[in-house]
Amino acid sequence: MTVDRTPAHLTDMLQFVRELRQLATGQTATEFASNRILCLAVEKLFINLGEAAFRVGEVRAGAMPDIPWRRIIGLRNLLAHGYEQVAHEVLFKTIAEDLPALESALVRWVDRLETT
Repeated sequence: MTVDRTPAHLTDMLQFVRELRQLATGQTATEFASNRILCLAVEKLFINLGEAAFRVGEVRAGAMPDIPWRRIIGLRNLLAHGYEQVAHEVLFKTIAEDLPALESALVRWVDRLETT
């Protein structure tokens, strides 16, 4: 019997999103980008977010079209493999502009899966 770990992976993703948002709170893009330790922590959390997203699997992810799976996993790959230099201002913008909607979607899916 295979255990469906999707709820656990989504819960992990939600936690990473919340941690990312908390780290950027109260920062300007310039302050954020100039804090090396903060930027490294954010990179690691984005990698963790992408890894958890990858573990959900294509079939289960396909049932959740409001989550940008390819973008999340693609960012993880870019950061983990260092394909190119990442502008930390872009990560800051991603946190500010994209993560609120992702957090809302994850909350809906976690709640939905926990009640089934």
